[in-house]
Amino acid sequence: MELDKVKFSENFGKHLKAIREGNKVRKGKKISLRRLDQISGVDHSHIHKIEKGESSPSLLTLKALALALDISLSELVNFED
Repeated sequence: MELDKVKFSENFGKHLKAIREGNKVRKGKKISLRRLDQISGVDHSHIHKIEKGESSPSLLTLKALALALDISLSELVNFED
């Protein structure tokens, strides 16, 4: 079975956005792109591209986002493709 990179990126982006908006994992805890930028050190435009499925984050970026969102790395990357 071959990995559909575009679909995978889009699905991960939707998952990240749902977490950031407090709809998954962090129920009721919303955080704006700019605030996540400030806390994580990951530029808000890069986060936006990740959420839209236009960019694939590095492991270091994923770890920075997980720390800023106060969730584990496994919670961040565990989603249905």
